[in-house]
Amino acid sequence: MTKSTSRGRHTAAVLAAAAAATVGVGLVASPASAAASWESLTVPTTYATISVLPFDNQNAYAKSVPFCFDECTSSPKLWQKTGTAWKQVTPPSDAEVGVLAGTGVNDLWVFGSRYATTGSYRFNHYDGTKWTSNLNPEPKNAEVLDAQAISRNDVVAVGNYRADDNGWHPMVTRWNGSSWKTTKLTGIDGQFDAVDVNSPNDIWAVGYRNKGGGTGGYQPLAMHYDGTTWSEVPVPETPGTMYILREVISNGPNDTWVAAGNKVSHWNGKTWTRHDTPASWPTFAYHGGQLYAGLAGSPKLVRWSGSAWVTDSSLTQGAQVDQLTTAPDGSLYAVHSEGNSVFWYNAFLSRLAPPAAR
Repeated sequence: MTKSTSRGRHTAAVLAAAAAATVGVGLVASPASAAASWESLTVPTTYATISVLPFDNQNAYAKSVPFCFDECTSSPKLWQKTGTAWKQVTPPSDAEVGVLAGTGVNDLWVFGSRYATTGSYRFNHYDGTKWTSNLNPEPKNAEVLDAQAISRNDVVAVGNYRADDNGWHPMVTRWNGSSWKTTKLTGIDGQFDAVDVNSPNDIWAVGYRNKGGGTGGYQPLAMHYDGTTWSEVPVPETPGTMYILREVISNGPNDTWVAAGNKVSHWNGKTWTRHDTPASWPTFAYHGGQLYAGLAGSPKLVRWSGSAWVTDSSLTQGAQVDQLTTAPDGSLYAVHSEGNSVFWYNAFLSRLAPPAAR
């Protein structure tokens, strides 16, 4: 299962049970024996925000958004990696490069961002040679903010749907190999920001519900698909806080993590338990059954021990982790950088080989 470049992810090949969450949250030092050896990889470009969609240790796609020191264009660029070399790929002509998802170099989906010049939302597919454009059945309404490919004939994308009432409503759309089938949750004012697929019949989507009333009106929204229906799994609110879930990762319906800022909650099938990270904006990924979180601050990388977040100092370059993602071969990729969300400096890309290969 291969997910969008905008989020952390896991794949079926590396899903093992993560350590069970228990009461008692803290941050402890990483033992020396846990030190990992990261391989430093080339990046397609510097002075840009980068997100990567890897398939194996030779092939990947990436999106970059250049940092503008002065007047310049900030249009996203699309790249393909073969071996150690990156080459720029001409994107679809009818939309900017937004969310990426796919299963290989000949199976890439690009979902146009809301800033496309046409003002509509495009679903485009690339077979490694040519684009098939505008596959969105409702281009003026359906906007994708995250997506994950289960197979060539099964892709799940989430975001929002603009209904006739001009409201934004959570949306899930699914590719069956020939067309998209869309589920519109018009009874909810809000949107989905992230999706994680544990299996075709075990899917989580998270975002927010807008209840109105200012900052406190944005409340967490988490929903689970069991193969038949979508059901809400209410997340406890933090009063007075703009609580928008932007990250989710699941090891099954009874082992799921969601995050908003540094507020992190774990679902054990019955209740949510808070296990906040020491810095904000975690991006989650599994590596050999171990849950990692990359953070936009110090420490920039932590692991879940079963009772606490453990500092992992093995990733040396950069000041923050922007993306963690697990490739189908079980390797863990990290995009990390100097700077912050306002002023980006230099981007780095590192790979942690599958445990059996180290």
